[in-house]
Amino acid sequence: MNIKENIIHFGLDHLEIFWTFKFESEMFEKLDFDNSNYWELEDYSFTKNEVPKYKYKIIFTKDNYSLFAYYKWDISSNSIIKSKDKIVVYSTAFKILNYKEIKYFLEWYFKLIKCFRFDICIDINIDINLVLLEFTELHTWKEYIKSWKIETRYIWDSNKYKNKRQVIRIYNKILDIREKNKHKLYKSYLIEDFITRIELEVRSELAKNVSPYEIFNDIALTWVFKNYLKKHTKIFDIWGTDNITLYKKPNKKITEEMYQSTLYRDKKFTIALWHMRSIYENWYCPTRLCIWAWLIQENTKKFLDNDIVEIIWEIESELKRTQQIKRLKWKTSNFEKNHG
Repeated sequence: MNIKENIIHFGLDHLEIFWTFKFESEMFEKLDFDNSNYWELEDYSFTKNEVPKYKYKIIFTKDNYSLFAYYKWDISSNSIIKSKDKIVVYSTAFKILNYKEIKYFLEWYFKLIKCFRFDICIDINIDINLVLLEFTELHTWKEYIKSWKIETRYIWDSNKYKNKRQVIRIYNKILDIREKNKHKLYKSYLIEDFITRIELEVRSELAKNVSPYEIFNDIALTWVFKNYLKKHTKIFDIWGTDNITLYKKPNKKITEEMYQSTLYRDKKFTIALWHMRSIYENWYCPTRLCIWAWLIQENTKKFLDNDIVEIIWEIESELKRTQQIKRLKWKTSNFEKNHG
């Protein structure tokens, strides 16, 4: 399949960056969020919203479209998974604004730190069923069907907690436009019989290796896109581009002392695991025994649920006291029999 003449659009579609707001103290901290929920900033209006685990979320809009969102991390949050302040550029921003306008907004107001996620998409006016025939390795796919039509297929695990590298989505863009009521934004798309979108979502483990100041480069994005799609389809071989991998092998220097220490800890862990397996095979739960002996960290207690940990410890302690009392009674009884 030669898709060269069928490409409707190519470029960034979503972007998340860790950052700090340059005018935090002068602006957001002085705003009276209790008495007002609407302000203006140049061509944008913004509102405050409450979200879990964050102090607040500021949404920047233009022409009644949400374009950017600022998440202020709550450092006092008890969440096990920690985060930072971040800026999100929604797909709508890439539809309404050009790269230059988006870069100006980001670089003027924010000190960009590193990319957390970015999506690269391509839209082609070919039936999704024909496009799917050009893909291989179907065993890696997930398929979601609605009204007997294929809506989205995923390559690689879509669960962001299990897969922090990349995922590919393929879906019918016209159905997506109608489902999300984005007719005004995609008027030119609706005159087409078919629009299939292919998205590459680059997640935290790989996105961090791309500078947020250099992300707005369609040539480089083309190289990245082709590299991560080439294992699954040949339709992008039409691009005479280089392949770019975003993976960087960690370069860690380990001293001899640290190596010996690590080796020693690993051996102790192996021995401990062997003992725990032996305990488990004898119908005891090693986790419960550790809780009983109070060999448990605070973070682990939170993960298991602190109340449950306390209950298990109390039950085990009571069982221990009961056994000690029975043993003492047995010893006393035997002594009286032998010396009575």
